[in-house]
Amino acid sequence: MKLLLAATMMLMLSAIAMAVPDSQQLGPYVVSFDLNANYQVQETQPIENEKVSAYRMGLIVDNSTLAIIDIAEYAELEDATLKAHKNLLGLSMLREGLNATNVEDLTIDGKEGFMVTSEPFEAVAEAPSQVYRAMYWLDSQDCECGPVSVGKTSVVITSTYPLDVTQGLLSSLQIVKGEVATAAAPSAQDGQILPPA
Repeated sequence: MKLLLAATMMLMLSAIAMAVPDSQQLGPYVVSFDLNANYQVQETQPIENEKVSAYRMGLIVDNSTLAIIDIAEYAELEDATLKAHKNLLGLSMLREGLNATNVEDLTIDGKEGFMVTSEPFEAVAEAPSQVYRAMYWLDSQDCECGPVSVGKTSVVITSTYPLDVTQGLLSSLQIVKGEVATAAAPSAQDGQILPPA
């Protein structure tokens, strides 16, 4: 009986340990998420000028399976109206050779957002058959100037992971300004952290 109880406790503890989200430092932000995949983290050099500071992190399995998290922090208020960004995101994907087939409203990081599902116009061997792109604003506020929103910090997530893995990433994603609490060591899922590109 004691052996059965001890085995049950070990299984419960290992399940809890596996459910702990990963936290990565991305510029001045802590990005936390739970990605049910074996991935490597790759950061690119930030882009910083007087108008915007942009940060990018890739969660990469191979050349065709990855997720990219882009954070753009603008110096001035920007139009954060999701309806307008749904159209703009669809157009930008069209220029990339992707046909937007569905747009779904989502709550991401406790905020209003959306996800666009797309597929390539032409199938390419070893390329993803579907690409998901989601967007939300960390600090969107309704504007008194009309039926629009304004904000300074946008987040765009692009994923070629399967839909269930992408949805898990989006539902667990949290981004806050600050420092990662513990020493930056790769978690069991990371495998390794790649240097900036």
